[in-house]
Amino acid sequence: MAGNIYEEEHFKKLIAFSYIMLAFLFSSIFLLISIFILFFPLTGILDFPYFPSKVAITSFILSLIFSVLAIRKLFGKILLVSNICLLLFMIIYGP
Repeated sequence: MAGNIYEEEHFKKLIAFSYIMLAFLFSSIFLLISIFILFFPLTGILDFPYFPSKVAITSFILSLIFSVLAIRKLFGKILLVSNICLLLFMIIYGP
């Protein structure tokens, strides 16, 4: 009986860790593409005809979803706030 409870707790921690790692992966992709976009003048994050902008917005949305799924953990909250701040920075100062 105690083993089952321990396994359930471990499984919940494993799921939360998976969500956080996926959110971090997509956040890293979003950050790298945002840095790549900053090197080109007159190209913003919201210029949808360009492939890097499409990938950046898609990775932002996926990171946002996984951050919301892991919002109970501190690192999930940090990733959520940092992604939103980075997107706002790219919208305001990007182009």
